[in-house]
Amino acid sequence: MNGTELREKFLTYFDRKAHHVTATSPLVPDGDPTLLFTAAGMVPFKPYFLGQKTGVDRATSCQKCFRTTDIDRVGQTIRHLTFFEMLGNFSFGDYFKEGAIEFCWDFLTNVAKLDPNRLHPTVFEDDAEAEAVWVKLGIPNKPVRLGSDTNFWAMGPTGPCGPCSEVYYDLGPEFGTGPQDTVGGDGDRYIEVWNLVFMQFDRQPDGTLKPLPKKNIDTGMGLERLAMIVEGKSSPFQTSLFDPIRKAAADVIGVPPPDARGGGPSEAEVVMAYRIIADHVRAAVMLSAEGIIPSNVERGYVLRRLIRRASRYGRLLGAKEPFLHLLVGPALGIFASQYPELAAARQQVAETLKAEEARFLETLEVGERELGELLERHAKYLPGAAAFKLYDTYGFPLELTKEICARKGVAVDEPGFHEAREAAMEAASRRPAVAPQLLSAPYQAVMEANPGLRCEFSGYRKLEELTQVVAILKHVKSEGGMRVEHGPKVELGPGDEGEVVLLRTPFYPEGGGQVGDQGAFVDDVTDDRLLAKVHDTQKPLPELIAHRVTAQRTLRVGMRLRARVDPETRRTTAYHHTATHLLNEALRRVLGPNVRQAGSLVSPERLRFDFTHGKPVTVEQAAEIEKLVNGAIAEDLPVDPMERPAADMKELGAVSLLGEKYGDKPRFLLIGKKGWADPADRFSLELCGGTHVARTGEIQSFKIVKETAVASGIRRIEAVAGPALEELARRAEAESRAALKEAIRRFIELTSKIQSVTGKPYKTVLANIPDADAAPIAEVRKNVAELKELEKSLEAQLAQIKRENLLQQAEHGRILLEVAGRKLAVQKFDAAEPQALRDISDKLKRELGSGVVFLGTYDANRLSYVVAVTQDLLGAGLHAGKIAQAVAAMQGGKAGGRPDFAQGGGPDYDWDELVTKVKDLVTP
Repeated sequence: MNGTELREKFLTYFDRKAHHVTATSPLVPDGDPTLLFTAAGMVPFKPYFLGQKTGVDRATSCQKCFRTTDIDRVGQTIRHLTFFEMLGNFSFGDYFKEGAIEFCWDFLTNVAKLDPNRLHPTVFEDDAEAEAVWVKLGIPNKPVRLGSDTNFWAMGPTGPCGPCSEVYYDLGPEFGTGPQDTVGGDGDRYIEVWNLVFMQFDRQPDGTLKPLPKKNIDTGMGLERLAMIVEGKSSPFQTSLFDPIRKAAADVIGVPPPDARGGGPSEAEVVMAYRIIADHVRAAVMLSAEGIIPSNVERGYVLRRLIRRASRYGRLLGAKEPFLHLLVGPALGIFASQYPELAAARQQVAETLKAEEARFLETLEVGERELGELLERHAKYLPGAAAFKLYDTYGFPLELTKEICARKGVAVDEPGFHEAREAAMEAASRRPAVAPQLLSAPYQAVMEANPGLRCEFSGYRKLEELTQVVAILKHVKSEGGMRVEHGPKVELGPGDEGEVVLLRTPFYPEGGGQVGDQGAFVDDVTDDRLLAKVHDTQKPLPELIAHRVTAQRTLRVGMRLRARVDPETRRTTAYHHTATHLLNEALRRVLGPNVRQAGSLVSPERLRFDFTHGKPVTVEQAAEIEKLVNGAIAEDLPVDPMERPAADMKELGAVSLLGEKYGDKPRFLLIGKKGWADPADRFSLELCGGTHVARTGEIQSFKIVKETAVASGIRRIEAVAGPALEELARRAEAESRAALKEAIRRFIELTSKIQSVTGKPYKTVLANIPDADAAPIAEVRKNVAELKELEKSLEAQLAQIKRENLLQQAEHGRILLEVAGRKLAVQKFDAAEPQALRDISDKLKRELGSGVVFLGTYDANRLSYVVAVTQDLLGAGLHAGKIAQAVAAMQGGKAGGRPDFAQGGGPDYDWDELVTKVKDLVTP
């Protein structure tokens, strides 16, 4: 059996033993910000082990796992991998030790067909119960008792824990005969195959072990190790789960991989290089497929490290150009049957690997040369500052520096590296004094002085709240800058600035990309008596909401007031926040499901959305995204927020932001009619604590303003929605008119200058500039050159204004016909340029989605026209060129073009008759 067959055999075996077969969870854990990656098969089942979820007694899975701790050891041993698949079976209060051990032995000997004489179970030194079960099975090798360092598992310092029973396989004396080559030892001869955890105790704070009322089973077996044994290979890297990548890499690089047990040092280096390339490519493909992009922080840094380390080992083998992207196909082929969804991410993954490797190779050569020079000066010990300079200047990872230095017997000052890095970060973070509302230290002091202080948010239901001041922080200017005063007797007088904490507040604090609310505090009796203007709202600590204010009248701790949110800014912010959710879903539909949010800004004026994508969004894609968003707005879909248990995230398929902490009962935001029950009836479902509209129709309209790159693999879309669109249009028109006015003024100024110096009209001078070298004539030459550029600019601006006017006409004057189920958009203009007609036809095609566009323009007794056909109708026999030629034949003109676009023209002709002809040609 190969690896794919073993995976299937395992799941089928436990399915027949009444276990619920559970699909793998993502490598990026959903709703668990405490974990960087899923590192064990039990991670998705934590809610069951902790009693938070019930309904399943037995489960089995093949879980995708990733462990960062083993990156540096990959290739050096047969036991260390980064990405791997963990086979596991789990019991939640059902069977216990006897059942787990019997299942284990039965599968290994009767399904995987392993030799019982080479299997060596171990048990915890005090676990006589597990030992008795093994002995009862009549196994040939007596169980080995081991200590708590290897055979006792715990979820943490306190909580669920229990003894383990591990099963080792004897690979034979050829893998080692030293003192470390024992069952449970660090040698390669005896390799752990399966670990059975008996979760039976609850460790108390004093260290005592209290029996759990419900005992659980958690087991884990690495598929790659099992495949190595079953396939009879001497390392996992030779198995069907790695070898296709290894061989493809050899074909690309041109250096054949030697047998993994090959001889001399150089051969051993080649073995290790191919092992590292195969492991890291598998892992990089899996991480990238989940939307992670290379960066310098957290998961992105892990991916960057994998790609760069694999690339460098390829370079050691002779690779000169980026090659890792060529291994994506073989890697995906390994997992095609188990994870078919990966195929959709192939292009994105390949582009990510290629771009990152290309960037690395640009700096690698320079960095290696610089390190070589450093090692000439530091033959035994490389200072941390020097290692940091390599990292900071050339992007040379510390791990790579350590690896190269280790091969040359040079130690690296790691503490010095981290000190230099922290010093650089501190220097980079020095800024002018920031607004005190962003500093949490004063609030921590306030909390210490007021235990139990909280501020309840009520702004989902109301925009006004009768409440009470519970804390004041006053900003006081001093010679040393700004200081903060706080305490029960601190007041804000008229004109003073500071922050105010209320008992309850309708003001939304900045978070999740949404800006903080603005508004006012007014007298609790006299509504028109203004107490303070609220400029911003922040959340300096999880328990507190702080209002940045300028006092108009005296504010004291304990006084009652009305907190009133500005309804207009809240409403326009909500337009943009809900539009952001529509945009997120539209991006996933157009660019692919691996697109992930990487940041956002939601304000009353606009929205900004950062997302993972390896290349610019095309004009066509942007148009399709806009169309999807505006379509959802036109449908006037309900927007339904609801607090639900965090465990529902996975079950409902809710989209979340990587690394965001949502708590035990996060707020879900559903956009759609009945999407809680059926995903097909929803437009989107995300976790979000922000404020939103009640129905999408309130947003009115949406437009993408700009699409740019933010960083490697991160794109940014800026957009406006609702009334902000009108303001954007007014501002753009005002700027355009101002620019045109200035261009005309300068044009008149230059022509007057030329005429005053030469005594001739400027057109005459343009055709024949005098040859004299006198200063006035030199000035004329300079003015003429500027005038020529200005003429071009004016022509372009006037043409743009004309195009915009035509587009406005197209918005309001087009006629949309339905011809036997096919859409036909027709419109006639006066004196429109051919290029403008083409632009409008492209726009109409995108809006129609499927259909035909026929546009005409009349000028000087001549009628010109364009015909455009959407791609889906080309296969149905429609041909724009043939339609245009038929129209030309009627009017006595000429036409021609492609199947999707054509143009023609001739003498003026009755427009309605031409439209009738086109309708006939469009009819199936």
